[in-house]
Amino acid sequence: MGETSSVDVFELLGQETRVEILRALLAARRDGPDPFLSFTELKDAAGVRDTGRFNYHLNQLLGTLVVDTEDGYRLSSFGFRLFARLSAGLSDPDPDIEPVPLPGHCPECDAELAAAAGGNQFQLVCGEGHTLNEGLLGSPRAVANRSPEAAAETLALVNTQATELGVSGVCPSCHGRTEGGIEHVEGYGYRYRAPCSDCGNQFATTVGDCVATHPEVVSFLAERGIDARREATWTLPFRLPDTETVVSEDPLRLRVTVGAEFEESLDLVLDRTGSVVDGDLA
Repeated sequence: MGETSSVDVFELLGQETRVEILRALLAARRDGPDPFLSFTELKDAAGVRDTGRFNYHLNQLLGTLVVDTEDGYRLSSFGFRLFARLSAGLSDPDPDIEPVPLPGHCPECDAELAAAAGGNQFQLVCGEGHTLNEGLLGSPRAVANRSPEAAAETLALVNTQATELGVSGVCPSCHGRTEGGIEHVEGYGYRYRAPCSDCGNQFATTVGDCVATHPEVVSFLAERGIDARREATWTLPFRLPDTETVVSEDPLRLRVTVGAEFEESLDLVLDRTGSVVDGDLA
């Protein structure tokens, strides 16, 4: 097969025999270090008796989702990423799970916090009904069978990695190229936005997130015993919405203060692209 469009891929996944072939190859990859299956092994694992029908549908998958090697058949890199994600989503824990307690307290009322699952993200809420952010990335699997501390670290890693990609011109969803910048969003205030023209992902995050993994910020926090990549994002005030200060509107300059809760803080000034143009310890 040649270059395949997204429409073609959906058509490939819309046939039961093809899905069973992919499921068998995914299971082979999951069950051992050798992900290859022979024609007969794959046919048996997929539960298809008719050799002609099996061969036809296998050929439809070759070159895009499945590759044929000297060692046997296996999922292509693209096939693995796509089908593994689809399979994980179908087997995720109940999306209506109870809110998961998390470390930290609500900055508005000091109540304890919890992550409430909704779709493929979480809302950070407190017992008094305050919502702390506009959504944390992560499926219910991110908190299943984890302690509150481990769940918080998992969500922190997922969201910090996605943020680092998003503000660096890389779509967190498809890894396509994006062009973003800080803009004033009606009803939300200043946000960094980077829509992806490839997959349609509408990446948006706080101004403070633009510097979450900046070397000076990472070093500043490390000196105070905080791992910038693993620390729960909601416990770092500079990463919360609307905590920046407007220095000027034309040209746009926004000041982010890291560590305002410490005796010494780090001030960074950002331009419209989210880049640091000035900074100093205060």
